[in-house]
This record gives sequence, C-alpha cells and structure tokens, in this order.
Amino acid sequence: MLLRDIQKAPLMVVRPFTLPCGTLMVFIVNPTGGVLGGDHSEIRVTVEGGARVLVVTQSATRVQPSPDGRAATQDVRFEVSASGRLEYHPERTIPYAGSAFAQTLHADLEQGAEFALTETLATGRVHAGERLAFASYDSRVQVDVAGRRVYLDRQRVVPGAHTRAPGVWGDLDYHAAGVFVGAGEPAAFPAVPGRLATGRTAGGAAWLRAAAARGPDLDRAVLAARESLRRQLWGADPLHVRR
Repeated sequence: MLLRDIQKAPLMVVRPFTLPCGTLMVFIVNPTGGVLGGDHSEIRVTVEGGARVLVVTQSATRVQPSPDGRAATQDVRFEVSASGRLEYHPERTIPYAGSAFAQTLHADLEQGAEFALTETLATGRVHAGERLAFASYDSRVQVDVAGRRVYLDRQRVVPGAHTRAPGVWGDLDYHAAGVFVGAGEPAAFPAVPGRLATGRTAGGAAWLRAAAARGPDLDRAVLAARESLRRQLWGADPLHVRR
C-alpha cells in the first residue's frame, strides 16, 4: 500500500497497482519532452518493513541539448527498512547531442533489507547519427547496509574528438550497470560471454555489467540476469511488469 506521495512537475507519480507476485509497482512519469539543461529533479522513496516495491519509469530519460552548457541534474535517495524490498529499474537514459547530465543515487538499507537497481545508458541517439555527441554524463551510485558501504559505482564520460566509446564499451552503443542486495548466496552468477558479467563486491553485494551493440539484445540479457539474481538472492517470483 502506498501511504503517501508528494509530487511536483516535471515528475509525476502514477497510481500504483499490485503485480501478480505481490509487489507494488509505482510508475514515475515525466510528461514533458525530456530533461533540459539546468533542470533539477529529486526522487525520494522510503520502504517500510515487509513491503515489496518496484519503481520504474514510463519511458526513456531523454536528455535534451544544453546550449548554455548547464547540466540537467537528478538526485535519488532510497531508504529501506529491515525485511523491506525496493527495486528500481528505470528505462534507458539517452543523452542527445550537446547535452549534459549528472545524477547521484544513494540507497540506505537496514540490515535484512533487499534492494535491486539496474540502469541502462545509450551512447546517444545512435540511429540519428549522434553517437557520443553529448557533452558529459556523470553518475554516482552508492549503496549502504547498516551504515556500511557495500557498493560504489562512479562514471564520468566526456566524449572527445578521438573517443570511440567510453572505457570497456569498445564499439558497443548500449551499456548496463546494476547492484543487488540480499541474504541469499547465488549458486551461479549469470553471464553471457562478451555481453554480460556478474559477481560480488567486497561488501557482499552482487554487481552486474553489460554492453551490447543493440538495445534489445542488452535488455534481454539484463532481464534474464535480473530474474536469476532475484530468485537466488531472495527466492522471489518473476516480475511480470505491465505497462
């Protein structure tokens, strides 16, 4: 049950509904054409003990060009109580040519809480010829359990004249990252050679990394790995997301 929501444009919360597995699904919607340079948005979610919550976005985050160079920024904060579960699986971020985007995400979990995050990023509007034409992309994701950091992921991508693709992407255009926290111990970490890898952080969280030349190929690999980790870490039934 959603106890309270406070919303302000340009982000809106759509009335939640319960999935067949018992998880409460909440949509965050941006009804505008995307985020603009200088825009700032905040997302705050608190999950109490025993609750099962899935937060998704209605569509891709389209980061529009910023003529004056200002970045669009977003700050996401999650708090999850013991025996609570929060999953955050937003749609793809697509930085348009000349755009700048910076996001921080911090999840603060009590001992015994469950958490999952997957995010995907494109190198731009690839089919429009805007590959790596954005100004900058900056992301910082941190997950703490009982005040102890178990996961930290920092990405800063500033394409240059000779940049083919950032880091390990090579000539691939779609990238995914994720983290999963739970009490279970996977018997086997999902992997797709040349496309997706998973493993454990020093703090005990499960991490996910993937890259692909085509968005649908990436999405299928991430979905399969996500369900495998959910089942192994939490004993959870599959998420059948309805849009």
